[in-house]
Amino acid sequence: TPEPGSAEAIAAATTAPEYLAATVASVPDSPDVPSPSDVLGHVAGAPGELSSVATVHGYFRRLAEASPRVEVRPVGTSEEGREILLAVVSSEANLARLDRIAEIGHRLADPRRTPAEAVPALVAEGKAVYYLIGGLHSTETGSPEMLMELAYRLAVSERPEIRRIRDEVVVLITPVVEPDGRDRVVEWYERHLRGRRIDGRELTWEEFREIGSPPYWGHYAFHDNNRDGMQLTLALTRAVNDVFFSLRPQVIHDLHESLPLLYISTGHGPYSQAIDPVTINEWTQLAHHEAGALAALGMPGVWVWGFWDGWWPGYLFSVANNHNAVGRFYETFGNSHPGTFERDLGDTRFVGKPVTEAQWYRPWPPGEKVTWSLRDNTNYMQAGVLEGLEYAARHREDLLENSWTKAARSLDKGRTEAPYAWVFPAEQRDPARLAYLVNQLRAHRIEVHRLAAELSLGDGEAARTWPAGSFVVRMDQPYRNAAVNFLSEQRFPPEEPNPPYDDVAWTWPLLYGVEGERVDDRAVLEAAMEPVTTALSPVGGVRGAGDVFLLADRGQNGLLAARLLLQGWQVDAVEESFSAGGVDYPAGSWVVQAPGDLVRRVGERLGLEFVAGAMPRVRMHLVDLPRLGLVHTWTATQDAGWARYTLDQAGMPYELVSPAVLRRGGLAERFDVLVFPDTWGGFARIVHGIDPRWSPLAYTQTAEFPSHGVPNGAEDITGGMGLEGLLELRRFVEAGGVLAAVMDAGAVAVEGGMVRRVERGGGGLRSPGSEVAARVLRPEHPVAYGYDERTSVFRGNGPVWQVDERDRRWAVVQFGDELPEGDEEPPGAPPIEQEDLAVAPMPVAQEELEEEDLGEDGLAELQVPPAPDSQVDFGMNTDAAAAGGAPDGVEAAPRELVLSGWVSAPKDLAGQPAILDVPAGRGRVLLFSFNPLHRYLNHSDFRFLYNVILHWNDLPR
Repeated sequence: TPEPGSAEAIAAATTAPEYLAATVASVPDSPDVPSPSDVLGHVAGAPGELSSVATVHGYFRRLAEASPRVEVRPVGTSEEGREILLAVVSSEANLARLDRIAEIGHRLADPRRTPAEAVPALVAEGKAVYYLIGGLHSTETGSPEMLMELAYRLAVSERPEIRRIRDEVVVLITPVVEPDGRDRVVEWYERHLRGRRIDGRELTWEEFREIGSPPYWGHYAFHDNNRDGMQLTLALTRAVNDVFFSLRPQVIHDLHESLPLLYISTGHGPYSQAIDPVTINEWTQLAHHEAGALAALGMPGVWVWGFWDGWWPGYLFSVANNHNAVGRFYETFGNSHPGTFERDLGDTRFVGKPVTEAQWYRPWPPGEKVTWSLRDNTNYMQAGVLEGLEYAARHREDLLENSWTKAARSLDKGRTEAPYAWVFPAEQRDPARLAYLVNQLRAHRIEVHRLAAELSLGDGEAARTWPAGSFVVRMDQPYRNAAVNFLSEQRFPPEEPNPPYDDVAWTWPLLYGVEGERVDDRAVLEAAMEPVTTALSPVGGVRGAGDVFLLADRGQNGLLAARLLLQGWQVDAVEESFSAGGVDYPAGSWVVQAPGDLVRRVGERLGLEFVAGAMPRVRMHLVDLPRLGLVHTWTATQDAGWARYTLDQAGMPYELVSPAVLRRGGLAERFDVLVFPDTWGGFARIVHGIDPRWSPLAYTQTAEFPSHGVPNGAEDITGGMGLEGLLELRRFVEAGGVLAAVMDAGAVAVEGGMVRRVERGGGGLRSPGSEVAARVLRPEHPVAYGYDERTSVFRGNGPVWQVDERDRRWAVVQFGDELPEGDEEPPGAPPIEQEDLAVAPMPVAQEELEEEDLGEDGLAELQVPPAPDSQVDFGMNTDAAAAGGAPDGVEAAPRELVLSGWVSAPKDLAGQPAILDVPAGRGRVLLFSFNPLHRYLNHSDFRFLYNVILHWNDLPR
């Protein structure tokens, strides 16, 4: 029985009859359970209405209080303290035995616990678990509204298909997975968008989108909150992973909005070789079932295939595909604004085809112009999800059995096919990064063992020995495919006609800077080893006796945090290598004069090994930290967010520098170093920002808009830094400041005239997120401390900042191992100034610390957010380069340049500068042609930027 008035309200909010399926044309009536209209005062998707996190969560709690078919529970807390909620909707009988249903899922996920003969009984007893996620991308506003109505419908409807879903499926719902961003967007709408007019008329869609989003969504991540599935750094990612590993859903379905009218993910390829073919066929079957069902319901514009590639494994839903379940997503047409707009689709193309053109994967396209509302979005999204849930109900046994089949196949491959393991010696340049790798693997439920005795394999030249204590990742485990994916090199097929959707490489040993080997000898599985059952902590401390403590710089990321913990005590870096006590100390190594007990605690905490000894007689300089500013624009806060996250993890204090701060000037009085992370939009966009015609556009925290102004704000975010800010940046550098500009942010220095004789290159080059070889050209340069002459860096698309032959001395690091033709040695460095140097520095007295500033270990507390319990990343196309030649005009990348991934024209990249140190007045501009702080992923690159911070006033002149 329809709820009175619901059919009329839904029809009135729908712009065309073909956009409304009969399955969602009304909501059922219930005398005991409140509908969204009862609580919100309007139907879901009503014009001009957006619900805050408190409203959405409040509705789900009201629903759970009134219906025995709904439960809610918190599953996480955002970085800013907002709750992440999970609702469970199913029959009363299923909810009463939810633990047993989850246990069946866990048993089917591990064939070592469940032999084949036990599968039929478990499948017959089990239920499909289907997890829906909404509100990830905050301006994609429709899914939290829709999910309230869907949950109500599933709880109270007595239609046969809904009863079947309740009986056969446990539906999990996280209605707002990014609560910080949701509240910001809702408040932004109320503050700046509701009823806004220009020149006396309503805004067009194109005008609206210019100011349609606040500058921040989550506390750290903007759109990249859907790119954290490997690292697990964000609270929302960890919450979803916790739900997956506790309740074992067979399907995760992430609800997005961007494409007309409904795209259902199948991917055009290349698919990850780590994903079992059964999974690919499952997501294809679901998509085509839903597309066919919606076409039968009279809904045009539903399509599959031609948008996403299925290659990169780091999306939020990837936890399913990486662990023998099914991860999938929708892209419904969304306005962001809860208003109604005419949208022109005439120029919209995907994989080279107009979205208005009929194709095998889109047999019923939309027209070139559509009038679209939030309720239209709600109709498509909900109607599609209902069909997906009905499919899961009808194919419950297939989904359950397939989860066991995929795990069994993975386990069998690990026992019968190379590789059989990866081995990582405990002795590493940076023990903390080895610990991070092991903990990341375990966070993804990949088992890690440790050798109980020395292991020798092979004969003759192939013989290999690993010491006891080495870490072994065996492949004979249910998540073998994920382990192979994470640890192997990726080879994106160069002949692929469609561009990659995201990064094409993520090889953990390379990106983490950890030495390890793939083992193709099955005998490794017979070695004596014990499972690692607790989080690994790096080993460090002090050995020897003496008043001076030496630390060999091997590239350890912990040096930045160590300098903070040793604040008030003298730390110097040597500028030339030396040996002492049988230990080689390269340039950059530390000489610490501080109490031994303090040094020991720092070493233990960070996995750094100090050696007590005598003062070396070598040139050195003081390691003193700068007053650090982190520059950002209001148009692209994404990479600045990852930079904030990385610096926060290290405990490095900094001040956010907004365009208004730049315009005010006086930068040299406040900062020594400015870091400008990668940004997008080109020079004009970076400098001039949001069109001032929208001024004033405030992003400040008020009682009415409490989510705004975080992590920083301004009374007006239009206008950018402008020419005034650009001039102040130039004054800062010329007065002696250091500006480290990453990728596109370098345009402010190059195109803004701060530096001369540097040009933008790489315009025709494509290098989508790949690990490439690099060479340190100036090993004496402090920015290169801790790196071998031959190394590698992770580079995405963007400019390559170039210089001519006479200025090649500015290049600190280049892409590729080979020196430019005619150079047998790297170009020489200019002389080092004699400032701030000493042979045997005198100790500096430690500043007094209040007792409350000290932690339990007696160390100064770093203001760092709690480290995630788990983090991880991985790779896909693993065992060999893809067969086949490159298309005309595209050169296949040689291995000597591309270590993992793909570069379209390697000769255009090899030999070009990766880092330039360019003098400007009395200051410096460091131009990075790669991003050393990419999504908290490329840990082996962090030190390049950390070195700028540690040695900012000792760069060679």
